[in-house]
Amino acid sequence: MERPAEAIVGERRRGRLLRHYFFISFVLLSGGLLTSGLWEIYFRYQEVHENIAQRQQDAAAAAAAKLERFIQEVHRSVTAATRSRDVTAKGLSPGYKFELERLLLIAPAITEALALDADGIVQARASRLLAVRPEGQRDFSTSLAFQQARQGQTHFGSAHFVRDTEPYMTIAVPIEHLAGEVVGVLLAEVSLIYVGENVVSPLADGETGYVYVVSRAGDLLAHPQVNLVLQRRNVTHLGQVGVALSSAAAGNSSKGTLTRNLQGERVFSSYAAIADLDWVVFVERSADEVYRPLYASIRRTSLLLLVGLAMALLASVLVARRILRPLQTLRHGVERIGSGDLAFRLDLKTGDELELLAEEFNRMSARLQDAYTSLEHKVAERTRELVALNQQLEEANRLKSQFLANVSHELRTPMNAIIGFTRLVMRKTEGQIAALQHANLQKVLISADHLLDLINGLLDLSKIEAGRMEVSPARFDLRELIQVAAATIEPMLKPDRVRFVVDIDPELPALYTDREKLKQIVLNLLSNAAKFTDDGVIKLTAWQAGDRLCLTVSDTGIGMPSDALDYIFEEFRQVDMSSTRRHGGTGLGLAIVRKLTRLLGGDVTAESDLGKGSTFKVTLPLSVTRAATSVAS
Repeated sequence: MERPAEAIVGERRRGRLLRHYFFISFVLLSGGLLTSGLWEIYFRYQEVHENIAQRQQDAAAAAAAKLERFIQEVHRSVTAATRSRDVTAKGLSPGYKFELERLLLIAPAITEALALDADGIVQARASRLLAVRPEGQRDFSTSLAFQQARQGQTHFGSAHFVRDTEPYMTIAVPIEHLAGEVVGVLLAEVSLIYVGENVVSPLADGETGYVYVVSRAGDLLAHPQVNLVLQRRNVTHLGQVGVALSSAAAGNSSKGTLTRNLQGERVFSSYAAIADLDWVVFVERSADEVYRPLYASIRRTSLLLLVGLAMALLASVLVARRILRPLQTLRHGVERIGSGDLAFRLDLKTGDELELLAEEFNRMSARLQDAYTSLEHKVAERTRELVALNQQLEEANRLKSQFLANVSHELRTPMNAIIGFTRLVMRKTEGQIAALQHANLQKVLISADHLLDLINGLLDLSKIEAGRMEVSPARFDLRELIQVAAATIEPMLKPDRVRFVVDIDPELPALYTDREKLKQIVLNLLSNAAKFTDDGVIKLTAWQAGDRLCLTVSDTGIGMPSDALDYIFEEFRQVDMSSTRRHGGTGLGLAIVRKLTRLLGGDVTAESDLGKGSTFKVTLPLSVTRAATSVAS
């Protein structure tokens, strides 16, 4: 015998209920497990990251300390060479060259040593292979190293490149005949290539770690890859180097950061500054090696989560079945009430909230008849409330637009004052203040102009949305309007790189439309083209097509991808946010163009190819009518 269709449908519904409660139980249990697991992963990441940063910062500090100690050892060797008995007995003589050669044997990092008399004239010279200083240079009386050492002080010179490839630093110490009696100066040229190969390279940390040294100017002084040093690489373009140089100048320190090295590989970088030498020592390791312990911890935690989820799955099935049994009893009671048996009462004894629910169900069935009689009244009452609420929402939206218009209008007055006074200060202080201060004022002016454009755009949008933007048609010649727009847009063009071309049909008649709104449309399109065109041509073309004006603005700028044409006329939308940072703008210009064009009874379209430029076409009636503006509104 076939089963009734209603019974089959009921079983399907009971199956859905079982799945529903199973899903809820599983989500609750697994959600707790996932939350705890994710928190564990997060805190583990923070802990490992902190340990890695501290370890690498300690390694950078140790490397900087060792490098500084090595330079101090070289300095002590140079100082010891000035305390020769021969100098004490005879003063500085040509025989002092023996001490210089002995110094080269003691300190392999020194490539050349020169002994200068009290007048800065070379008395003795010793070099390993090629002279660092030119052979013909004998007078060093004007050098900073000689003058500082002549005063009895030690001079540690900045790094300099010999033959534009090899980095050296100069150490100058006074040569004293007696205590306080300076009879000459000893100059020692320290090869930083030697320092890099014998001091810096052995300091590598871990499997992929390496150490390199950068000068205050950003030049690479020591690196495991010596060819990079010989190429005189300047690495200020690396993010970690720029941060380190600025932080070292401000006296700050950092525990490390995840960045990229010269080869573009992801590395964890830490640094330590050597203040006396104006050097910064960097310690870097591959990000894969650094985070290897973290990845292992995440895998272990994930495995435990999978086990916990499996247990949660089993528990969810049991909980769902436990809840479903009394619910089936409740379902049977609902079916009886639905069939018209309002005298039916549920007999459910579970000792929990479901029993309370059954009791409430019994009371509900007793009040059900009364509910039928009052239902229509309640529906009508709710309908009236919804109508009133809808009216309140419409009023709130109108007040919002009004408020936005008022605020934009009030902000524009002080912003104009800021722009005016900034330009006045820049004009009055031209040539009287530092370039940095002038640049800061220029930034203030640019930001104020940008904010004023945003305020004006918001004001126009609010007027249009609030229905306060009125069309004031007048008869005028388009050529005169284009001349004004061209004079306004000319300063925005890149000098000698962008040409502005105008092509207007000589038979184009006078227009009868809102002159100011058409002017704003043209200016917005031209300023948009100027903003995104660094080289080439911006062309404005206008002609008559029947009873309509066709106006196009084309450029040879950066263009747009095809998908951008779907949203480019929306408020606050641009092709990407990087264009905002590079070219400025708020994303309101083209939105205002479309709204004003439609307000004048026309439309605007755009065509563009990425990297080839863009073309915007505006079509307007030659003579605007009240009917057209009302339809546009």
